[in-house]
Amino acid sequence: MLALSLVTLSVAAIALYISSRINDDVFKAAIRFTSVAFSLVTLLCAPWILKLGLVSVYVALFSLTSRSTKNS
Repeated sequence: MLALSLVTLSVAAIALYISSRINDDVFKAAIRFTSVAFSLVTLLCAPWILKLGLVSVYVALFSLTSRSTKNS
């Protein structure tokens, strides 16, 4: 299960990178949907320690962005 979750996580990261480089809106939306779908599959297949790590990274990034907007 760890190998499957790492593969789906890498596909999601690559899709997110590609969506930042594409200018066409339709392909950008399709690739971002693919990224979200593979991220959800990663959260379903991952062991609990990887889930905890992923969620903690998202929470940390959200708190950093919310602090920077409050200070500005």
